[in-house]
Amino acid sequence: MKDKLPFILGGVAILIASGVFLLCRSGRASDIISKSIKSTSPVRIYAENAKNTYINNKFSRHFEHLDLDHDQKISRDEYLAGRKRAFERLDKNHDNMLSFDEYAASAVRHFDKADQDHDGFLNKEDLASIDRSRNHEDIK
Repeated sequence: MKDKLPFILGGVAILIASGVFLLCRSGRASDIISKSIKSTSPVRIYAENAKNTYINNKFSRHFEHLDLDHDQKISRDEYLAGRKRAFERLDKNHDNMLSFDEYAASAVRHFDKADQDHDGFLNKEDLASIDRSRNHEDIK
């Protein structure tokens, strides 16, 4: 039994880390962690470190995505380049103008995708699916 203890503890640590990762992706990690783990146990410290690492990595990836010339600075042109790409994706007929239909099409697609029972309304669960979808897109 003594020789199996490190493997058992390792498995428990992996399960906790997996749970923390999923909580971080949900955006509610700090609330859940602070309510469910009140002590200063090693598990809580590990969970807090995992959450902070995830958040820092997310911001770092976002910064790198915007820093097109990789000079560790984001110029106004680099920042606006992302907006330009978004505009080009919305401009379906490529006339350099957005009609309301082109502008609203993305929101309509998100609404239709979230309205899982297709009743024309969003309930709390439907709205949560939009948040989960956005979190998944942020990871990419």
